[in-house]
Amino acid sequence: MTIRPGLSDRDRATLIGWTNRKGADFLRQWAGPTPHFPLTPEQFDGWSGLYSIFRQGQFVGLIQEIRREQDNVHIGRFVLDPALTGRGLGRAALLIFMDTLFRDDAIRSITLNVFDHNLAARKLYERVGFEILRTIDSPEKKYTMIKHKPTP
Repeated sequence: MTIRPGLSDRDRATLIGWTNRKGADFLRQWAGPTPHFPLTPEQFDGWSGLYSIFRQGQFVGLIQEIRREQDNVHIGRFVLDPALTGRGLGRAALLIFMDTLFRDDAIRSITLNVFDHNLAARKLYERVGFEILRTIDSPEKKYTMIKHKPTP
């Protein structure tokens, strides 16, 4: 599995196809409230920090470095090909991405948000070491989770 900066037009079209076939709830689950259904190429304008996930050369997902704040990186928009979920790809991709971020000596933690109803994602994040930092109840219940850099 490899993770590379950017998102090609072809891979963006693939991601749009997955999303629009799965529906509005799927879009909101991985992309949050900003993009509207159906997802279109123009809605990616202004998204920076995108990383494409590949398995054996095939595009299988996306993850985003949303922002850096002091010694923390906030990530999100983590999505995999729905046909490939449940096979350990999410865990593998997340571990690779976290390792890449933690190679930066200035980074001490990684945070992300996950909706309360997205139990599979929350369990994945817990399995790779994220802990709930805070609960946000409005407008919809979600959690901010944090993973601290492992000590050598």
